[in-house]
Amino acid sequence: MLALPRFVGTFVFASILALAAPPAQAQCGPDGLNGGACCAQTFATIPSIPGMQLDCRWLCFNGCQVSQNFLDCVNLGPLVPATGGGALICGVYDVRFRVRTCGTTNFLWNGVLRAYYSRTWDEFPVAGATPVQVWRFVVNGDLLPTALLPAGICRRPACLNNYTRVYFSGYMDYAFDCNAGTWSVAFAISHECDSIHHRAGTSRPAPASGSHPTRSFSIVGPGSTFVAANSGPRSDGAITGEAFRWNNWGPAPQACTNEEPATGAFLAQNEFCFCIPTGPNQYVNTSVNANGTCGSTVANDPLGLFLQKRIGGWTSATQFPGIEFALFDFGYLRYGNGCNLTSSVEWFEGGETLGGYMAIDVNGLLMNPEFEDLGSSNNSTTNPAIKIGAPHVVNYVLNFNLP
Repeated sequence: MLALPRFVGTFVFASILALAAPPAQAQCGPDGLNGGACCAQTFATIPSIPGMQLDCRWLCFNGCQVSQNFLDCVNLGPLVPATGGGALICGVYDVRFRVRTCGTTNFLWNGVLRAYYSRTWDEFPVAGATPVQVWRFVVNGDLLPTALLPAGICRRPACLNNYTRVYFSGYMDYAFDCNAGTWSVAFAISHECDSIHHRAGTSRPAPASGSHPTRSFSIVGPGSTFVAANSGPRSDGAITGEAFRWNNWGPAPQACTNEEPATGAFLAQNEFCFCIPTGPNQYVNTSVNANGTCGSTVANDPLGLFLQKRIGGWTSATQFPGIEFALFDFGYLRYGNGCNLTSSVEWFEGGETLGGYMAIDVNGLLMNPEFEDLGSSNNSTTNPAIKIGAPHVVNYVLNFNLP
């Protein structure tokens, strides 16, 4: 199991900030989404994020066991702002995602992920030194295999026998060194077993004979320092900070609304294997209950479970994101919108990280080391399952911190 640094308490890190040189680049600074009036529209200030190349891991889990993993490389395109009605859509981007055999131009997967901005914070790889600023996005989209993709049930998901592409979702963290002016990235995206992303009633149901009922897949980067795991840390405790946010796509221009500070609880319960009853306890059933200062709420719904799924973690303290554990989180939650007084059952997917470098928020307060970021995917008022397992629009963003 990875050793994760823990930081207890929340207080102003004045001494660290005094030692740190002021950001040398215009990219570093607040995103403009916090501190405003409830439900007011605004626009996010997010820097231009370039394309990058790095190694990655293609992970195959079978029956909640780590079955195989492969070291590949990935070409990430620059984040391209999305548009609608001739205007930019606040905090929404497209990023081209191409997996290749390292050292070659032999691409195995090609696709575009839609990235929805979640939040930003500062991290200190070295205490007292100039920070890096991190921007987190929840992402989802389809990857298409090329003719060069090797055969094999762990290399080529069996759902490709019925569909031309494979859906992935998760998160991406982009980090900018405010002194050196350089970018880094870490990400984890996943495609789940039949009972999650291919169950009956979803966008791409499995046939009666099944597609990959016991297998799930993750792509994580950077890859060389990542160790796959089906056990390890989990989120469990009080929500100590951060917010709800409603992407109100109705009015023009396509603006965001201000963040709504939230408190509540994110409590781990029983552990089990969701893909096969006899597998190890990779998944964690979770109780979610949070309230926002503008009247929004989120809680579990009887329609289904909300789960944390362990993927593994990075082991290098000298490479972003530091020593950090990653999970894929997903499930049904009932969302009460305090801005328009509606309530709906939403399917949420996203990422969870534990550990990493010491982090502070925009107010200079030390952040607890568990970061939970989720985006909704319910675009049907009559069938909340209809957008599970296929690209979707994110109406609600949740970002929570836990001790």
